[in-house]
This record gives sequence, structure tokens and C-alpha cells, in this order.
Amino acid sequence: MRSTVQEHSAFRFAVQLYNTNQNATEKPFHLNYNVDNLESSNSFSVTHAFCSQFSRGVYAILGFYDRKSMNTLTSFCGALHTSFITPSFPIDADVQFVIQMRPGLRGAVLSLLDHYKWEKFVYLYDTDRGFAILQAIMESAVANNWQVTARSVGNIVDPTEYRRIIEEMDRRQEKRFLIDCEVGRINAILEQVLSQHTQPHTQHTLLLQPGPFGKSKKQNVCP
Repeated sequence: MRSTVQEHSAFRFAVQLYNTNQNATEKPFHLNYNVDNLESSNSFSVTHAFCSQFSRGVYAILGFYDRKSMNTLTSFCGALHTSFITPSFPIDADVQFVIQMRPGLRGAVLSLLDHYKWEKFVYLYDTDRGFAILQAIMESAVANNWQVTARSVGNIVDPTEYRRIIEEMDRRQEKRFLIDCEVGRINAILEQVLSQHTQPHTQHTLLLQPGPFGKSKKQNVCP
């Protein structure tokens, strides 16, 4: 499935590290892998790649999915009893033969908001996982009388558009930001925050993505 350079490099490094281990008790078998780089939103490509890999006798598939391909992949995993290991956003329900590498964040996010007593904040997201967390946040907002402004930034290409959003939020006296984006987009947003004429230390930000991040000086950031 389609992945970033960093994720592909990490996968190859992990396989190499395992295969070169000289301790036989820690390496009961040798790992071989085949790579198909495809667009996960194309269900035909996903189906063809899955069948092609299965015909090679694979025991597990490591890859990514989005909402368009999730049902196709989980159906194949259940029908063929093939494990699918993924670092993609966790799905809400437990699906047999699907192993999630990322923990579910919904409960943790709501606990953080309650702990810091954030009753008025901006939520920026760019992934399907972000939309799922947004649903949980809005349900809690209704129950707890929170004031939440949600913005999807997944289609933004020009980084200065982030600055326009931040300036708009600043005029509305929004000082708290909950950001659920991929690392590259988070860095672009923080760059625009630091380039503002306003004092960045007056804003507080929670990042729902593990680092490392770029510049974050004078910004109250909690990853």
C-alpha cells in the first residue's frame, strides 16, 4: 500500500535487522517481502494487489488504508484469514485479522480536554481518524457545553492558508488549538504560527501526533 519514504525505510530496516539477527531463538524463521506501491483509495488496485500478494503465499500484509478501501481490505482479511498489519488510523470496531499499530486516541483526547478544562478551542484535522475523533468531540461538546470550532485542513496546499486560518481564529480570541494532522502539515502550521505578528506564547496547542517536529520555540506545545 502507499506509504511515506520514512515508513517504507523503517519497514525495510526492521526486516533487515530481524533477518541479520544471529540468535536463532529470536529468529525462528527468515522474512521475505514484496512491495506494491498503489493508491489505497482505488478499490480495484487494492483488490488486484491483495489477490496478487495472496497468490504468492504470504502470511501477512503490512499496509495502509483510508475509508474508501477499509471495507475491501477487512473483507479480504476475514475471507482469506490473512493478517493485515497497519499504522493507519484505528477503526472504531475490533475487526478480526486486522492488527492496529496505532492506539485509539478518542478516549485519551477527551480525557486531556477534561483534564486541562478546555471548554473553548479550535480543532484542526486532516485525516479520516481526525473525522472520527471530531465526532466524539462534538458529542462531548453537546454534553458539556463546549465551544468547538472544527476545520478540515486536508486539502490545503498553500502554507499561507494556515496563517489566514490562525489570524481569523486570533481575531475571534481563540487561543487553544487541538491539531490532529500528519507531521509535515503540523510543522507547516507551527511555522505560520511563529511567523505571526502576534505573540505565539499566548496560544496553547495539543498535537495528536508523535514527533519529532520542527520549530516550536515560544509556542506552548504539548505533543
